[in-house]
Amino acid sequence: MTRARRCAYALAFGLECWASVFLIAGCHGTSQARHGEERASEELDRVRGNPLALRAFLVKMPKGAELHYHLEGGVYAESWIRAGAEDHLCVNVASMAFVKEPETVCKKGEVPAEKANSDQHLYDELVDAFSMRGFVPTPGVTGHDHFFDAFPKFNAADAPHTGEWFDEVATRAAAQNEQYLELLVTPDFTHTATIARQLGWHPNQDFGEFRNELFAHGLRDDIAVARAYLDQGESVRRKLEHCGETNPAPACGVEIRYIYQVLRAFPPEQVFAQTLLGFEAASADPRFLGVNYVQPEDYQTAMVDYALHMNMIAILHDFYPKVHISLHAGEIAPGMVPPDGLCCHIRLAVEVAHAERIGHGADLMYEDRPYDLLREMAAQHVMVEINLTSNDVILGIKGNDHPFPIYRRYGVPA
Repeated sequence: MTRARRCAYALAFGLECWASVFLIAGCHGTSQARHGEERASEELDRVRGNPLALRAFLVKMPKGAELHYHLEGGVYAESWIRAGAEDHLCVNVASMAFVKEPETVCKKGEVPAEKANSDQHLYDELVDAFSMRGFVPTPGVTGHDHFFDAFPKFNAADAPHTGEWFDEVATRAAAQNEQYLELLVTPDFTHTATIARQLGWHPNQDFGEFRNELFAHGLRDDIAVARAYLDQGESVRRKLEHCGETNPAPACGVEIRYIYQVLRAFPPEQVFAQTLLGFEAASADPRFLGVNYVQPEDYQTAMVDYALHMNMIAILHDFYPKVHISLHAGEIAPGMVPPDGLCCHIRLAVEVAHAERIGHGADLMYEDRPYDLLREMAAQHVMVEINLTSNDVILGIKGNDHPFPIYRRYGVPA
């Protein structure tokens, strides 16, 4: 493994280097690298005031790891439309969502997805529905709502095309001179969810006992499903990129690892069961580096059960201490939830759930005792994955309202 790639892995969980998309000096350490940094710094100063020149400079710059990458969110709307047409899905014209109909016979109010290839208006509507392109908030529809509502519109086309998605994001990463991607993915867990519903959730549920019950009912069978998901996807990716052949695509050089993402907006029995499956998958397959929770943090179930979820992870961390934990926490803002709802999501993720990385962390200064929390995170080297554009578009947090400079001032890797 090259020094640069070792740094990329270190960046992934903050073990040796701070979180940065650039390969920092600590991962080079040579006089030649320092000279290169001086020249790069001079060039950066030259183009800093010109957005177009700055973009060209940043595209060329060698980069280490790209973290906090939701696979479904990284696939372009145009790719989803192509996949929907290939899969002969239907489009619900009212909701602009894919529908998988038996025998591909579209119902009233639906049209074949293939029609988008010859109907520019339909094509444009689907792109806008599947992405943030041209989005302008309107009364009752915020950037937050439009963004999260997009995922169920296109994910009917997901499973058969996983390898194509791996190739798409790897190819884009290679074009941007990146070396490592960490993708948030959700392999099929239908069997696990069914078991969880059958067993149900009980007051004062003992997590250890529930874990054993889930095992007794076959939860571990879904480890093979998760492995097969990666095997199939990676096999298709290698073929598309001609890896191992005479003329491999540059994307072959991009290393990909995965974070098992858990859906937090469901009943506790399902959240616990899927979290357990994520820990098991990460223990059995080194391609899964760890677990994370996804879906909007301000959803009613996610808010009410937040402390419960952190306790679930804490208990499972005791069973699987080597599995990494990276959590979306603090992806909320004033006005989205009551003031007391901003009290402690980051703190609970760090102090209870043993999170090594925090995704977003945007509500930092609204948490109880924020400066104590900052010092604690700095001392424990808890990394924060800062997502400036996402925080602007979805949360309305930008500029001086964003805590990024405060994290840096207190020495929190960000």
